[in-house]
Amino acid sequence: MKHSTTRYQPTSWAVRVIFLIFLIAGLLSACGDSNENTEKDDTGNVTIGIVNLTSALDPVVDGFKAGMAERGYTEGDNVTYLYEGPVGNIEGLDAAVQKLVDADVDMIFSLSTPATIAAKRVTAETNIPVVFGTVTNPIVVGLVDSLTQHEGNVTGVRTGGSEPKTLEWLHTVVPNLQRVYIPYNPNDASSSSALQEVIETAGPMGVDIVSVETPTPDAVLTALQTVPEDIDGILLLPDSIVVAQIADIVAFALEQKIPLAGINKEHVEAGALLAYGTDHLTVGKQAARLAQQVLKGTSPADLPIETAEFYLAINLQTASTIGITIDDTTLRQAATIIR
Repeated sequence: MKHSTTRYQPTSWAVRVIFLIFLIAGLLSACGDSNENTEKDDTGNVTIGIVNLTSALDPVVDGFKAGMAERGYTEGDNVTYLYEGPVGNIEGLDAAVQKLVDADVDMIFSLSTPATIAAKRVTAETNIPVVFGTVTNPIVVGLVDSLTQHEGNVTGVRTGGSEPKTLEWLHTVVPNLQRVYIPYNPNDASSSSALQEVIETAGPMGVDIVSVETPTPDAVLTALQTVPEDIDGILLLPDSIVVAQIADIVAFALEQKIPLAGINKEHVEAGALLAYGTDHLTVGKQAARLAQQVLKGTSPADLPIETAEFYLAINLQTASTIGITIDDTTLRQAATIIR
């Protein structure tokens, strides 16, 4: 007896249904991958290491984080910041940067010229990009050879160049200005280059610059105790060691009734007579815009070094305390006035 075997042949509609199921599954998978890739391209899941020399620059960190948040990078969600606080001394910067390199961060945000120099040196053999938020003159200190067309893994915001104008404003407010006292750290290339610019400006103005080397916090305090009696003003440079002692410097200037020119609005809020410089929060946000481009894949070498905007700030309370009258013409040019 022969047995016949009947094989099941799927109908055309069944074949179509099966095909559609696989097609839809494939599309959903592709969409999932696409959404994941898009999310990473937009904001990533990134780790940013921060190296900072002094607590005086912590407001720049705040501005940077705020700027990154505005661009979709939320701390604890899609961005992690590795920051153990200010290093406090130049000698410890290399080790601090190396720790970030060992952690395999996606980018380093550096604050101050010494910190940025250390970041560039330590990351030289890596592919880790560096964005800086506060460097006075990146060309003079050897970070780049051009502000617009440069090589390497470093870009950021230049905050220097305002010091000669600061001296001019101090001379405007104190017309009889003849001798200006400047404490500075000779080991900070940013401070040293700024001092030379101020000296060159002071000559034609008939102002003598009396500079004193202050490479340590103790040296800054000693310098305050040895200020010559014939000094007409004190001017601060972008010097992390010096500005970290701003509270002591302000207290001394007020007690001795000596006009003090700081380097930013925060110094004026602390009691300095005036400052012509940057706003820390604004600089941090400006650096965040550059950081976003780097994280999206743009090489730091393709991003020109930007220059921060400078603002005049005046403290009228301090002016009254030390017996200085500031005319309305000068006040109208101030972005910030402490009354």
